[in-house]
Amino acid sequence: MTFPQTKQELRHYYSMASIALLVFTVLVEVAVQLYYIPYYTGNYRLFYSDWYYYAMDAIVIYPAGFIAFGLILRNFPYPRLAKGPEPSTGQVFSGIAVGVGLLYLASIFTQLLLADTDTVDYANEAISQEPLLVALLFTVVIAPVFEELLFRRLLLDRLLFLGDWSALLISSLFFGLFHTNLYQFFYATVVGLVLGYIHIMTGEMKWNIGLHMFINFFCGVLVDYLPDSDLVWGIFDAAIYLCIGYAIFYLLAKKPWRNLYPGPTGWSASEKRSACLTSVPFWLCVVAHLWLSVYYIYIA
Repeated sequence: MTFPQTKQELRHYYSMASIALLVFTVLVEVAVQLYYIPYYTGNYRLFYSDWYYYAMDAIVIYPAGFIAFGLILRNFPYPRLAKGPEPSTGQVFSGIAVGVGLLYLASIFTQLLLADTDTVDYANEAISQEPLLVALLFTVVIAPVFEELLFRRLLLDRLLFLGDWSALLISSLFFGLFHTNLYQFFYATVVGLVLGYIHIMTGEMKWNIGLHMFINFFCGVLVDYLPDSDLVWGIFDAAIYLCIGYAIFYLLAKKPWRNLYPGPTGWSASEKRSACLTSVPFWLCVVAHLWLSVYYIYIA
């Protein structure tokens, strides 16, 4: 296993990870044209069906990610995560509360940031229009499984030789950028930090996949099916505020980032930060995905 010896080699790894996400996005943009084949061939019934729309999302998006991350990052040093102790019931509930609380904090920040614009969270609007079975299958099962495999197993794991912090920050940022949606960018990035942290601490995928499933259900699907009752919504809002309060308390009291391993490469945090921020592909990746986020909201 060969680790980077020079700053140019170190920068190269950040650049290649950025190129992988760019290629992922380009493949999706090209492959999405497959979606229109039934329309062009006159099969309008299939083209306008709900199942076809959501199935094509899964067929087009996730294979592109496996191709991009799997091929481009295949030669990265790959120290395997050691399996950690099984989390206790209290730790599981703590992870849920922190994940939900930080998601809603990031959502509040996004709403304040975009308050004077005409933007909408079209991802949540799309979920609200889905049949329940479709939402459960694609939003609660398929998306969490494949996104965790892509961004935690294929991306984060292959960046761990740079240190837990670097791997966590890059994979979470790319997870947020991947959504190409200004509303989702902030909370997806924050939730990515929680999911990645859990993956690093446990060394297993089942816990971050499970939390991802719960968050997508609780924050994305359940809210559209709650009864129109002041009592029910009062309980739901109270649960959200409790999660937000607990998340803030947990971060201030526990400082979980102190548990992160600096990495086997010997590079300091400032050297790794400099290598990343002086990578041209990194900035191309960030700018291109933020531009797509704006494009899809204001132009498309």
